[in-house]
Amino acid sequence: MRFFLEKIFIDSSLDNRNFHRVFLALSEAVNNSITHGNRLDVTKRVFVRIFHDDINLFIEVKDEGAGFSFECIEDPTSNENIKKEKGRGIFLIRQVSDEVEYFEEGRKVLIRFNIIS
Repeated sequence: MRFFLEKIFIDSSLDNRNFHRVFLALSEAVNNSITHGNRLDVTKRVFVRIFHDDINLFIEVKDEGAGFSFECIEDPTSNENIKKEKGRGIFLIRQVSDEVEYFEEGRKVLIRFNIIS
């Protein structure tokens, strides 16, 4: 996945200062789709689409799972959740990106990054 994203950055002449936060969000979104969306079912696929304009870079990740209620995600930084091993991926994506939207009952996420320095 890293080489895939590096190629996009090079081919599109994107500022490398944005690479690590984009890579973190992409990794977390794909991991969530594999683990939670598709429930590790090897017969189900995860689709990734990356595109950009002059101002923003977008990552779209879609799985074939049942979806989830993204409004019900607990805050992993609260005292009752701080020691839980799950629940940090969505939090991290929200922290490193400029906007996160969910579609198709949570099966698809669109992550936006402002790439203008």
